[in-house]
Amino acid sequence: MAKERILKNAKVFGRITDIVISGGKIASVGKADGEGLDLGGMKVYPGLIDVHCHGLCGMDTMDEEDNLEKMSLYQLESGTTTWYPTTMTAKLSDIVRATSKNINVNGANIPGFHLEGPFINPIYRGAQSALHILEPSAALIDECASVRRMTLAPELPGSPALIESRKDVQFSLGHSDADHATASDAFEAGVTSLTHTFNAMKGIHHREPGPISAALDNEGVYFELIADGKHVHPSAVRMLVKAAGKERIVLISDSMRARGLGDGESELGGQKITVKDGIALTPDGKLAGSVSSLFECVKSIIGMGIPEEDAFRMASENPARLMKLNKGKIEAGYDADFVIVDDECNLVKAIVRGEF
Repeated sequence: MAKERILKNAKVFGRITDIVISGGKIASVGKADGEGLDLGGMKVYPGLIDVHCHGLCGMDTMDEEDNLEKMSLYQLESGTTTWYPTTMTAKLSDIVRATSKNINVNGANIPGFHLEGPFINPIYRGAQSALHILEPSAALIDECASVRRMTLAPELPGSPALIESRKDVQFSLGHSDADHATASDAFEAGVTSLTHTFNAMKGIHHREPGPISAALDNEGVYFELIADGKHVHPSAVRMLVKAAGKERIVLISDSMRARGLGDGESELGGQKITVKDGIALTPDGKLAGSVSSLFECVKSIIGMGIPEEDAFRMASENPARLMKLNKGKIEAGYDADFVIVDDECNLVKAIVRGEF
């Protein structure tokens, strides 16, 4: 029988309680006998889940070196307890190699990989390489281990057949020139999210509303959102939350190797990146990924006027629901992944698999 561990006097969504952990899962939530780690009323939220992250601290998912454990340990230190290492549009051999790395590592959980490309539209390629864009087919996914989600442009030939045939993969519309009708058809076929909403897709126009309004029309679709204050204006963030509802927003970092290194030169998908004042740009001035952690994005969206509890749910419960994970809630039976924060919403500690 697994030994029980207890988090004492935890504030869980406004209520002081105890959390009993056994075998890496939550055994019970409520006043419990026995000693444990006394949190003194500090707030405990479900662990943060980043479904879209390329790299951090000088490392990238696509590096030849197998650095996933180092990255997972850094993720845990910065408040992320689960993440999906995200690839870029690149040579097929490089994508296959990147996804062959061991995901059973210490630190933050890795349920699988996120392929961002190479099935994207060159019109909206953003910081992705145009050299390696391909027509969609299932062959790449078959060659890659542990792929759990994929960003693709549904208007490309081959996308509808791929979406229909691979129900084991969560598809997200992104880097796409899809209009409202094409996006609506994709959502009906099984696409369940927008990749970094507003970025690398058609905007909202009153006569040509595009994929964002199509997603709003389909209640089963989630909205990835980079809430670093640089990729999306705070007013647009608030508008999206009001329109979509707090249950459908999935905060992401979309962070790159430059995260944690400050301003200077970096690299993303083989391209030179310059970071200045926390903004990462390609040589031709296109906005690249972010240099923020998911926890920093949570704090940022709180600063935009989103209630704290809603913000944390957007980075835990919502992505867990999107990816069908047994995570994201502090209830009996769920995985024992948590973030502990103080009254000023500063990160105190992250706990994964109930280990503390």
